[in-house]
Order: sequence, then structure tokens, then C-alpha cells
Amino acid sequence: MKFQYRLAGACALAVLLSACNSPAPMVTGPTSVRPSYPVANVENNGAIFRVSSAQLFEEPTTYNVGDIIKIDISESISSSNKATTNNSRDSSLTQKGPGSGAPLGGLFTQLYDANYSASGSNTFKGSGDSSSTNTMTSTLMVSIVEVLPNRNLVVAGEKRIGVNGNMNTLRFSGVVRTRDIRGGIVSSSNVADARLEQVGGGSIADASTDSNFFRRLLTIW
Repeated sequence: MKFQYRLAGACALAVLLSACNSPAPMVTGPTSVRPSYPVANVENNGAIFRVSSAQLFEEPTTYNVGDIIKIDISESISSSNKATTNNSRDSSLTQKGPGSGAPLGGLFTQLYDANYSASGSNTFKGSGDSSSTNTMTSTLMVSIVEVLPNRNLVVAGEKRIGVNGNMNTLRFSGVVRTRDIRGGIVSSSNVADARLEQVGGGSIADASTDSNFFRRLLTIW
């Protein structure tokens, strides 16, 4: 009976270790927001310049929480790294017995006139070359979740597409300047603190993701 309990516990532990470990999401804040119904009463001070009006180089549009803009995602990241190492070292040692200057006979000659020599060498050569290129092109409608005091916009949004049980999720968040918005569209290269991630779920994602069990085995080996 104890053996059966131990076997069941071992099987349960193996199942837990073999479960896929999903990485922590980069976009942690809310990706959608509803606009507030009460409209703020803006005081008119009677001057030509008004705080609520748009600046000279911006589109005459006032953005509020809950408004939607389009993000034109066009990102390309490439990196390369190359390293070459070549180290070598030679060493030698020669020692003569203290009696080598005067001839001795018999056993003293073997003890005191013994000469020793040693030499060694060490050579290491190594080289490495790695390169990586990532490209993402898409469009995503995001919501304005906060309007900062300097009129910058905090935006966030996500898009989910499910096909045959496989779920593909695209999330985006960042800070947008109103002057960079043209026709309700802003390029992702003009977004500050941008967080962009693409997460897949389903049989394809499970097949391409290593389990915790094999990851721990690799760390041990």
C-alpha cells in the first residue's frame, strides 16, 4: 500500500514538473477602459490662448479617456556578437644538483649531482559568433487609459485571434504624444515606454515550449 502511495506521488510530481511554464506578461496594466460620463466644466478665462486648446503643431483634437487610436506597429531589431580568444603559455624549469660543480664518486654522485628539468605548455583557442533578427509588422487599435497633465496619452490594447483551438494574443502599451498622432494613427517608433508582446496558446505553443522538467534537467546537466 505504501508503495502505491509513493508511486502515485511520484506520478503527480512528474506531471507538475512537466507542465509548461508561461513567461510573465510584459503588459501588466489594463488593456481596455470605458470613458467617464461626466464632462469636466472648463473655465473660459477670456484670453486668446486657452489651456484646453491644441498647440500650434498638433491636430485640433482633444483626446479623452476611452478614445481609440491606431498604432502602426513596425519594429525590426537586429543584433550580432562575435568573439575570438587565443591564449598560449609556455613554461620550463631546469635545476642542477648542488654537487654538480665538483665530481663525486659512488652514491654521492647519484644523490647530489642529479639534474632535473621540466617544461609545459598551455594553449586555448575559442571563437563564437551569434546573430539575431526580429521583425514585427501589424496594426492595433488601443484605448486611452489615462491623460497625463502634460497632455501625453497612456494607451493600451490587445488583439486576440483564435483559429482551430490556437489562440494568438498581441498586447501593446505605452505613452503617446498628441503631436505624433496623424489622422488618428501613430507609429510604434514614436511611442515611449512601449511594451509589445505576442503570446501564443494552444497545441502549437505547447509543442514548441519546453516543460519545467526538461529545463531543470538541462540546468543540472
